[in-house]
Amino acid sequence: MKIILNDFDSKRIETLATIFQNNNAVREVLADFLNNNEKFITEEMLKEITEEYDMQPSMAFAMLLASTCGLEIHDNQLHKQIFNDYFLPSIKELSTKDFAKDKYFKTIEFPQKKFKDWEFTFSEYLPCEAFIFDDLITTSTFREYPQIGFFRENFKFPCVKQNQREWMAIKPNEILSMQTPIENAFGKVLTLGLGLGYFAFMACEKKTVESVTIVESDKNIIELFSEYILPQFPEKQKIRIINQDALAFLLNFQENTFDYVFSDIWHDESDGLPLYLKILNFSRNFKTTKFDFWIEKSMLSSLRNTVFWSLYDIFKKQKQTQNPKDEKTITTYQQFVNMLSDKELKKLKIEKN
Repeated sequence: MKIILNDFDSKRIETLATIFQNNNAVREVLADFLNNNEKFITEEMLKEITEEYDMQPSMAFAMLLASTCGLEIHDNQLHKQIFNDYFLPSIKELSTKDFAKDKYFKTIEFPQKKFKDWEFTFSEYLPCEAFIFDDLITTSTFREYPQIGFFRENFKFPCVKQNQREWMAIKPNEILSMQTPIENAFGKVLTLGLGLGYFAFMACEKKTVESVTIVESDKNIIELFSEYILPQFPEKQKIRIINQDALAFLLNFQENTFDYVFSDIWHDESDGLPLYLKILNFSRNFKTTKFDFWIEKSMLSSLRNTVFWSLYDIFKKQKQTQNPKDEKTITTYQQFVNMLSDKELKKLKIEKN
């Protein structure tokens, strides 16, 4: 592949490179905050700023977050731009009442039980504790930012721990990031990964869903779910559970067996991208079955970042003496950015180990 652009388009690529650099830098800073300082901002701190400056809570929270991350938004123009482009649109105040209305929460009662090294228990977000509440957002210019939420009061949620480590939970990110797959589910549904059954529960509630087959590799999770959660499903007759590795199950997958497939067998893009790419490549073999993937925007973000820097490296090494009529040559900015679109990224046949 060759990338030969005029001066104007070359400058646009350099601007795009700055956006990708900022994406990575901001992602790293926010990840550090969420992993190590997520409880740093308190209700008292937020209340003081909102009252003193007559400021909306989300704006105040964004300013506190930026300050904690080392941004000097009043004295540094670059920091101010980063704040406006990334921090400000990332933050949202959430209401615990909205999640209390969720049918899964209203229906399922979780016992505090131990099973071998697994435990049903509850965890909580403290007031003003920061957390990811949905998949990331990518703008038309490829600027990417996470969706960070906070409550003004305690929010308690059910979870399963293995050896005292939270393994799965029903919290805002789980609920909101599954809304589109739930809306898309129809007919005979296959879901790869059980978790605590949120997707299965909500899909079963739809009249357009005939059945939900769950493939789960962990026998202990299946036993916990089958004994304590599944009996509470109003539409439990629609559920069938298969104890098998998801990828092994797909080896015998046949067209028209299922109408819809939802994959949720990863924690995040760091462990999920190889699995996502394998199942995405596999899905191309089927014309009538619709495939969806949990946090697909994050998966595509990770892939887009890799593709961009690979293309940028080629772009920087090109010599204008090369033949611009070569069929594999990119000659315009639009051709370049088209390769970064979701549609084109999903066409790539990549096996990532």
